[in-house]
Amino acid sequence: MHLLLENFLADILGILPKIVFRGVILIILLIFWPKILSMILTTYAKTLEKRKVDPLLQSFTVSLLKTIFYVTLFFVVISVIGVKATSLVTILGTAGLAVGLALQGSLTNLAGGVLILFFKQFSKGDYISTGSLDGTVDQIHILYTTLITPDNKVIIIPNGQLANGAIINFSKNSTRRLDMVFSVSYDTPAEKVKEILNRIADEHPAVIKTKDKTIRMFKQNASSLDFVFRVWVENKDYWTTMFDFNEIVKEEFDKNNIEIPYQKIDIYNK
Repeated sequence: MHLLLENFLADILGILPKIVFRGVILIILLIFWPKILSMILTTYAKTLEKRKVDPLLQSFTVSLLKTIFYVTLFFVVISVIGVKATSLVTILGTAGLAVGLALQGSLTNLAGGVLILFFKQFSKGDYISTGSLDGTVDQIHILYTTLITPDNKVIIIPNGQLANGAIINFSKNSTRRLDMVFSVSYDTPAEKVKEILNRIADEHPAVIKTKDKTIRMFKQNASSLDFVFRVWVENKDYWTTMFDFNEIVKEEFDKNNIEIPYQKIDIYNK
């Protein structure tokens, strides 16, 4: 028993230097690898910015490089611990079906990111809508794209979903048609309403005068006459102009004693 204990201690003392050496290497790797990676990625990003590379391509390739570096770190750590990379690859190969199924979604998203960059469906800063989600494009990573909502929320959408789904890009064209509807009571002359709405459109500086506008009655509703109001504006002026028209039309209708219909309940007593 005493001899076995001595042999065990001798074996421990024999491998202890290797364990300490590997532990020191691991500590150095875990401390300095992220710092080195950060320096490399920062330099790479600045180089792309100087060359005016597409911002989405910048964020995608930076994300790709970061993933490659961390995968490399994983294999280096495995090697330092003492597990042979070939043995690890063999194990992964044996479990290939399970690994393939697990990575299927990730590979779809990676391919989706490449397709988005290739076909340029949108650019950084574009306001897009996909399904029930909409926001301003911020960055594209290897597996997902981030949008920023008007109230500063971050939406993370898998690239595969974006690449294979319908996308509405509100920023693609420099101009946009502003469609609004204004309702008046039945006792209001239609020509008077059109004259006021045309004057409002002609006087607003944001309306593009070289493009046709449409101001016509398009529906005789149950309790109102509805007028369609369509003008063209620069994309950047869309929301401001819409708010302006809502305020201006209300003021002009009030000045001209034009009633804007609202829900009423008539009660008759017998």
